[in-house]
Amino acid sequence: MAPSQATEDYYKFLGIPQSAGKDAIRASYRKLALKYHPDRNPNNPQATAQFQLVRSGLTVNVTATTNADRMYPFQLEAAYSTLFDPERRRIYDLQYDSIKRTSATPDTSKNPPPPQADSSDHLYKLQIDKLDAAIQQLRNREDELAGQLSKARKECNESQMSLDRLQAVADMDAKEEANRNSWYGYFFSKQQSEEEKQARQRRMVDNRAARTVREAELNRLKTRVNTTQSLLDDLRRQILAKVMEKHRLQGQESKRQEAIRLAELRRQQAMQKEREERAREEADRRRREEQAERMRKAQEAEREWRAEEAERRRAQEAERIRRAQEARKHKEDLEEFFRQFQEDLPKNFNTGETHQGARQTKTSSERTQRGTGSRTGNSAPGRSAKAPEDRKSSCLHRSWWEKEEGRHECERCLDTTRRFAFRCPSCCMVACAGCRDILKRRF
Repeated sequence: MAPSQATEDYYKFLGIPQSAGKDAIRASYRKLALKYHPDRNPNNPQATAQFQLVRSGLTVNVTATTNADRMYPFQLEAAYSTLFDPERRRIYDLQYDSIKRTSATPDTSKNPPPPQADSSDHLYKLQIDKLDAAIQQLRNREDELAGQLSKARKECNESQMSLDRLQAVADMDAKEEANRNSWYGYFFSKQQSEEEKQARQRRMVDNRAARTVREAELNRLKTRVNTTQSLLDDLRRQILAKVMEKHRLQGQESKRQEAIRLAELRRQQAMQKEREERAREEADRRRREEQAERMRKAQEAEREWRAEEAERRRAQEAERIRRAQEARKHKEDLEEFFRQFQEDLPKNFNTGETHQGARQTKTSSERTQRGTGSRTGNSAPGRSAKAPEDRKSSCLHRSWWEKEEGRHECERCLDTTRRFAFRCPSCCMVACAGCRDILKRRF
């Protein structure tokens, strides 16, 4: 349940204006919820706890990496539940002016705690530092043992050389004693005095004692060299183990960093894919709107054209009806004229005279009609005196119609033909192909 007195700018948290509707609030909430989802934050060990708290609506103090991470996860649910509910949003809007003023002047005395380093990185650094210190200590000990070994080997070599010199003196004395004890020495060597014999005897005893001391010292030095060499070998094995442990940790850290990089790359690819999807949806929406606008304009143009076409057809039909009425009226006038003429003829005329008078009357009537037509412009010179409308109405149109190339207007349907039309040779009526067939089948 949201607190009774809100102190945070929920509109600012969600990134929406105060006049935003429920759809905008829901879209902003889903976007921020996806942002703090654990799958989108693989490097944050507290992302799962934060997201669970967001989903449960709890607000507790959990350390985050940045100020935004501390602010949004725990206020997101409160902002959504407050602004999505109409009654709670009305109460919040009454307090919004004071909340906005409060959020505009933040308290600078409260500094946010510095962001803590990642525990994995910190542990890795501690382990590496510890290994480096141990390796350095072992290397210092190795240098010390190497110096001791070198010194012991030098003393051993010096002792060996002293022993070799003493042994050489002892060998020389023994050789000399052997020569004196031989027959050659007995006859040819100089006889020694008693003092010389005692001095040589003391020299040999001293030499033997010195060789014994040197041998003991040489054995001690060799033991020390062997011991130092063994310690040095063990130390080098320890250094090698530490170095291998460091390399193993570095390999693990490299794999972890690679996993983090791949996760970041996947996140960026997902974001890029989402942006491309939004851009594609926006382009599709614009294309649909443009298609709808073009279709609407085309429909409007088609309606206007149909209205104009209907108006033109009505005008053509009215013109055709007017012409038909004029032709019918002219035919009725002509028939009335012949009827009156026949009534005025003398009854005692014979049949031949009657026919002759009728022909003369018809000839004079035709001349009269020709003169009238020439004055009114309705008949052409050289044609019959009978009116064109009368001829067309009384013509059976059974003759072969001549094809005339060019643009013509059909006298029956008043449509304009663009390429050719047909003309009746009897009445000179111009018609399209459809009207010609209708006229020829009419009788």
